[in-house]
Amino acid sequence: MDIEEEIKFPTKDSEWIVKVLIGGILGIIPIINFIEYGYILKVMKGAIEGNPGMPKWEDWGNLFINGLIGFVIWLIYLIIPILIVSVSAGGIMIAAFSGNMNLMAGMVAGAIGAILIGLLLALVLGFLVPMALAMYTKENSFGAALVLGFLVPMALAMYTKENSFGAAFRVGEVISRIKSVFSDYITVYIILIVLLFILALLSSIPILGFLIWMFGTFYVSVVAFNMFGKAYARSSA
Repeated sequence: MDIEEEIKFPTKDSEWIVKVLIGGILGIIPIINFIEYGYILKVMKGAIEGNPGMPKWEDWGNLFINGLIGFVIWLIYLIIPILIVSVSAGGIMIAAFSGNMNLMAGMVAGAIGAILIGLLLALVLGFLVPMALAMYTKENSFGAALVLGFLVPMALAMYTKENSFGAAFRVGEVISRIKSVFSDYITVYIILIVLLFILALLSSIPILGFLIWMFGTFYVSVVAFNMFGKAYARSSA
């Protein structure tokens, strides 16, 4: 894998600047950003089929539907960690309102453990770009984007390849495919973290940082999903 070439991948398109501008703008608009997610999945599909590139911005209705389905797949994979953290937070609020400090102290201690377990489950069950990037975009928090997993990118690749919602939940196959290209899969993951770290630093620049953050997150997601698509193409069940 030529890492430099992979990172420069979007720039090979003669209209890449316009396409990144469109993606960056769509990415900050709630609900509408599902169109951006659908576009990223389309990038992945091209990589899977051996035709990597930046597709045209067209058929926006279909992009929206695919992006929404991709989000639902991510949400289902992440539902257990979300429930654990939500229940823990709810318990703390109840204790606080009841004025029972001993109970609250116990709940806080339990919540810390639950959150750690939740993060571990998130790591195992998986969630990744563009949803992690969406968290980074909304919260401007590098920490939120770091809590990434392994299963969802491959699950999304299976959904994209077969155009089947159920394909994303053949967990045994997802794991087998990841194992078959584990080195490449980890490499993409590391590249993603490094790029997000750079974005986090650049986003602190006054005024200009916001624009770098807005368009950079879309650029990075395109790079990552192109690489994950190629990893799927090399994988075996």
